[in-house]
Amino acid sequence: MWRWFLIGIILGVFLAAGGGWLLFRWWQNTERIAYGVRVQGVDIGGLKATEAVQALNRAFPETSFAKIVVPIVCEGQIVRRVKLKELGVKPDERKAVKNALEIGRRQSFLESLREFVTAWQGGINLPMPWEWDRRSAEHLLVQLAQRIDRPPQRAQVQLDGKSVRIIPSQDGILVDIVGTLRLWQKRLNRGEWENLPLIVKTVRPEVTTEDVATIDGIIGQATTYFRTAETNRAYNIRLAASKLDHVLIRPGETISFNELVGPRTPKRGFRMARVLVRGEFTQDFGGGVCQVAGTLYLAALRAGMEVVCRHRHTRPVGYLPPGLDATVNFGSLDLKLRNPLPTPLYLRTFIKGGRLTVVVLGKRQPNRTYRVVRYTQRISEPREVQILDQSLSVGTRKTVDKGNSGYRVEVWRLVIENGIVVKRERISTDIYPSQPKRVRVGVAQITTSAPPLTNEQIRDNFTQQTSGTEVTQ
Repeated sequence: MWRWFLIGIILGVFLAAGGGWLLFRWWQNTERIAYGVRVQGVDIGGLKATEAVQALNRAFPETSFAKIVVPIVCEGQIVRRVKLKELGVKPDERKAVKNALEIGRRQSFLESLREFVTAWQGGINLPMPWEWDRRSAEHLLVQLAQRIDRPPQRAQVQLDGKSVRIIPSQDGILVDIVGTLRLWQKRLNRGEWENLPLIVKTVRPEVTTEDVATIDGIIGQATTYFRTAETNRAYNIRLAASKLDHVLIRPGETISFNELVGPRTPKRGFRMARVLVRGEFTQDFGGGVCQVAGTLYLAALRAGMEVVCRHRHTRPVGYLPPGLDATVNFGSLDLKLRNPLPTPLYLRTFIKGGRLTVVVLGKRQPNRTYRVVRYTQRISEPREVQILDQSLSVGTRKTVDKGNSGYRVEVWRLVIENGIVVKRERISTDIYPSQPKRVRVGVAQITTSAPPLTNEQIRDNFTQQTSGTEVTQ
């Protein structure tokens, strides 16, 4: 008897389980939400999708939260208050219903059954998903960034006479728009809008106070002069010098004049002025820039900097002695200087009237100085080139180019410690070829009745006068 009773119990259990399984499977094929499912406390269990959407619309009318004001916080301070309506925030009822319909309808049968039973017994409360207008939020953040962003201020070294004064650096602030949007999306999707924080980044300046802390004085400088009457050339000198002002040269760093000054083009503000090309004076954009390079070169030599790359002019220039000049041309000829010291160097440029000064600041070494010396040898004299000119009367001479002698110049740098020369370093050996003296010679006849001379007659007339002299037309 007990055996039949036990069999009956087992059969009953199987029948109940089978019936429950069939009932569960039947429910899965319906379009109704599992009983006990709620969204943000609103019971939508047993409802179809359309019915659930309507129920949520009634529970969450748009007018009930559209006027909610949320503070936007930056570093603990409220920077603005914004209505949720401005961000396009509203409940996403359809997504909420979609999430509710998935309860008990997972790919795993056991997981689906567990969710169904859990909802039936104690209920499952789902959060309301929210949608928002990302473009509106992005537009708002751009406006806030324009107000909050603060560019970093690099440290500067000011020179008052011979005294150094350091202006400390300041970190900048930059609103991380992408990161803030990502954070806001997470919060708004969860309905968390007690406040909306801004993510800001600290932006370090290119040159910090620590970078220039060791700079205490002048260790090298040079001054050259230019004619302010040559307005375009003077303008180019000022513009190029401004590109070198406040340049930090870290230990072991090599600076390039062309990289610092950039292309000498009208688009970048450079003007047409006198330049020296292959020994001849002509006009080009950026005329005068070489004077800035030469002044920097001499200041760097006096500061103990290493010369990585430097080129001489084809002939001596008027603003620097032979051997101390430096010619530059963007893309081909550059001046490169390296800081060999264990402490940083700092460039300052000053222009007063027609005087250009380049100063190299750094950590002073009272017992160590540098002296630049030149050894010049004249190796050739300029020849005279006569240019026949029929616009000048016979015997009239007009010098077009004085030319110059040829020179061989050696530049040495002496390292002096406690008044004693401890090192002699040859910096360069330059050969400046002589440049011819160019003179225009008049060949016009005084009488106007005579026909103009032919080239052959002109040459015959000046055969004796030009003996040993080159004649051109």
